[in-house]
Amino acid sequence: MNEGTYILVLLGGIVWFWHASRTAYERVLEISNVVCKELRVQRLDDGVSLRRFRFRWTPNGLNIVRVYCFEFSSDGIHRHGGEIALVGLSLDWVRIEHPDGTYFIDVPGNSIG
Repeated sequence: MNEGTYILVLLGGIVWFWHASRTAYERVLEISNVVCKELRVQRLDDGVSLRRFRFRWTPNGLNIVRVYCFEFSSDGIHRHGGEIALVGLSLDWVRIEHPDGTYFIDVPGNSIG
C-alpha cells in the first residue's frame, strides 16, 4: 500500500468513529428524555456529556462502551445526576441518583451491542 491509501484508511476510520459517536450521543439524549419523563423529573441543560469510554469484548466481537452523564431536577431547584451506558448503540444500563433513592436499571440481553 502506498502513503495515500494509508491516509484514506485513517480518514475513513476517523469519519466512522465521529459518526458512531454522534449517533450514540443522540441515542443517549433520547433515552435520558424518556427516563426523565417516566420519573416525572426535568432534565437540565439540554445535553449529555461523555464520562467514560472503553472497549469490551462481547459475543459479537469488540464493542465500544460509552458512559454518558446528565443532570435533572425533581423540584426545580436542586440538581441530581444520572448515567447511561451504551455498548455499541444498545442500552446497557441506567443509573439515576434520585432524591428518593438510587435507581439502577440493568438491561440484560442488550449489552451484546
